[in-house]
Amino acid sequence: MRIAVADIGGTNARFALAEVAGGKVVSLGEPVVLAAKDLVGIAEAWQAFGARLGEVLPRHAAFGLAGPVTGGPVRFLNSHWVVDPAVLKEELGLETSLLLNDFGAMAYAADALPLGDFAHVCGPDVPLPARGAISVIGPGTGLGVAVLQRCGAGVVILETEGAHIHFAPLDAEEARVSAAITAKYGRTAVERVVSGPGLGEVIRSFDPADGRDDAALWAAAIAGQEPRALAMFLASYGAVVGDLSLAHGAFGVVLSGGLTARLQALLPGSAFYARFCDKGRYQARMEAIPVKLITHPQPGLLGAAAAFAREHT
Repeated sequence: MRIAVADIGGTNARFALAEVAGGKVVSLGEPVVLAAKDLVGIAEAWQAFGARLGEVLPRHAAFGLAGPVTGGPVRFLNSHWVVDPAVLKEELGLETSLLLNDFGAMAYAADALPLGDFAHVCGPDVPLPARGAISVIGPGTGLGVAVLQRCGAGVVILETEGAHIHFAPLDAEEARVSAAITAKYGRTAVERVVSGPGLGEVIRSFDPADGRDDAALWAAAIAGQEPRALAMFLASYGAVVGDLSLAHGAFGVVLSGGLTARLQALLPGSAFYARFCDKGRYQARMEAIPVKLITHPQPGLLGAAAAFAREHT
């Protein structure tokens, strides 16, 4: 079956064509990447995708969306988009549509990808477990969190809003940053710190007059020009991933996203792994968990295709 797939986040809307059969993804085409801020919503993006390809789009599609998929309209927290499943088929001319959270799609990708599409990050250098829970987590415009549960009956994907639990400062400096963010927003959720915009929140808590945009701040941090803020970000990232995986009862962790890929070389020299493992009486359990990074270039699109294949072929 030929289908269209989409991975729509707060910054980019990615589309591609895919072939699925027998519950699996046979092939995934080259992505078309559109800026979400430049488009009114999904109908305009769909038209732009078709125009870019220069062909009639399939009447079957799967959409990974950066918002909670609960049956009603999906409202994105980090962009102006709203996707309403009640009118989606009519708007796009579809016979079959599947909507899932973007990190639900990422979890499907984590299950479908071969070992060669993962890089080892920390913990024991062993494959992801064949049974049990695997946390799938990644910072981008927000923070995505899902659970891949492998069990005797098959695979279950749990889409979560784990990004919105409260941030837990672990030292005095983190407490000051958290207080500054809370004063601004009323509450410090973990994605206010552990996300692409989170580095800016940390830096502006030190210097409220810093007017650089997120891209400039990240370029400076990765070049070694913001060591204090980057150290806090990486330590907090490790602490949050450890807390979430412990809450999930995970036996493996998968990280994803372009931001983590950019940070990969910096993780070993940071406090990421120490904070990941620093869970008191559960330290030994945390030390037994393999942490991997997805290296496939378009896991969100692949995961949306894998979810559709499992449900409709």
